[in-house]
Amino acid sequence: MRKVFRFEDNRDYWDRRWKEVGRDPHRFSDLNIYPIKFAELVIKAPADRVLEIGAGLGRITKHYHYAGYSITGLENSKVAVDQLKCENPALDVRLGDVREMPFGDNEFDVVLAFGLFHNLEEEMDKALSETARCLKEGGRFCITMRPDNFEMRLNEWFWWLKDGRHVKGNLKFHKWQVGDREFVQVLRRHGLVTHEVYRARNFSLLFRVPWFRGRSADETDRRGQGYRLNGIGRILDGILVTVFPRQFCNVLVFIGQKEM
Repeated sequence: MRKVFRFEDNRDYWDRRWKEVGRDPHRFSDLNIYPIKFAELVIKAPADRVLEIGAGLGRITKHYHYAGYSITGLENSKVAVDQLKCENPALDVRLGDVREMPFGDNEFDVVLAFGLFHNLEEEMDKALSETARCLKEGGRFCITMRPDNFEMRLNEWFWWLKDGRHVKGNLKFHKWQVGDREFVQVLRRHGLVTHEVYRARNFSLLFRVPWFRGRSADETDRRGQGYRLNGIGRILDGILVTVFPRQFCNVLVFIGQKEM
């Protein structure tokens, strides 16, 4: 596991991001994009009790809520939770910490965690233990981490060129980057048995380059429809992913079950 540092405190970073995004759409228009594509692999029926930890502005939680599913969101950013509650008080979204969750043992059939655990510098084991505690025996999970690969290292170089050269101050923890096999073992220590590991993207590194971007109105559209590339971008991206599949992805998706 490799630590990545930036110049902004992690909590400040996410509060700023949630203020910038605005609102997430009620539903995904494309079910074949990250992260909804992977949520669909573990949510089997509306009767499932689903917990999304690290709900952010609720794009997953809202999608299933408005589809009639039983889903609860847990989020550590008061900025995000206040915004969701202002938008719709009926959304079951709670302010809380994954390391000490306000839920009973074996309460949920499914746990989702997109873009959460890589943000925890300390007490990741405690957070995973809490996750396992709240999940029923045989319950399904979908957990993501950031890979330690060439694309992610290029991404950090991009941020350094964009912001780091102009900022003075101490470096602060930003995220973990991991190998897929090592994180499978971390999950296994907590009784979370991985069945599949997928290499995915929330967006391609090429999306950083304006020349390769597809047309989209704003960040809200991008989060609901995917960060789409134009024709040339898709061709280049397809070549990179096909030839170097382990080096060109920016999300590792772990899907499995809590052992019986």
